[in-house]
Amino acid sequence: MLFRKRQAVVIAAIFLVVLFGGSVSALRSNSYQIEEDFIGGGGAIDAASNSYRSQDSIGATAVGPSASAHNGTQSGATTTDDPMLEFSVNSSGVALGQLSTSLTRTGTATFSVRNYTSYGYVVQVVGAPPANNGHELAAMTSTASSSAGTEQFGINLMANTNPQTFGAVPVQVPSGDFSYGQAESGYNTANQYRYNSGEIIARAPKSSGQTDYTISYIANISNQTPSGAYTGKQTIICTGTY
Repeated sequence: MLFRKRQAVVIAAIFLVVLFGGSVSALRSNSYQIEEDFIGGGGAIDAASNSYRSQDSIGATAVGPSASAHNGTQSGATTTDDPMLEFSVNSSGVALGQLSTSLTRTGTATFSVRNYTSYGYVVQVVGAPPANNGHELAAMTSTASSSAGTEQFGINLMANTNPQTFGAVPVQVPSGDFSYGQAESGYNTANQYRYNSGEIIARAPKSSGQTDYTISYIANISNQTPSGAYTGKQTIICTGTY
């Protein structure tokens, strides 16, 4: 059994970056004077006279992301206001082998997402279950465990131990301090599977570094399942949100 993956990317992002810096021609009083100081990421390290001494810091004082329930910002001298959504499907197909009423067949596929200056993203899977001569394997429209001998087709995005050890949890790159992708409810419980075309299977709640996802597939047949070669095709869609 072979599943082929295609990808589509939609980017929708609104973002504003404001950088501030400027020079002051002179600050003076009866006791002191500062010539050509700089307010921002730099300035005179050490300025002094008979009446005063001042020291400035060098560097960007506000760097990194900041967010609330309704907006987000990226600060720092090297930030850009260009939105970016990077999405790749890393598996060209999934072969499940010969189906049996006494054995659940499993397989995995991987994809990766990272985004910048959008308020997160969602990932959907679209497509019919594997089919043969017009008969589709029964999609697991409700979250459930695998049951050999019952016709089923389902997925999740977790590390599983039943019906065997396979799959993986989402991996944050470089770490959970910078990346926030997560499996969606219904697809985020080990050993529980589900499949509804068009459903969201993963998301990030804000601008995020790379997250590597593994889709775990299961397929079961019953004694009433028609024999033959079953093939299916799913499209994975990643959409930036704001």
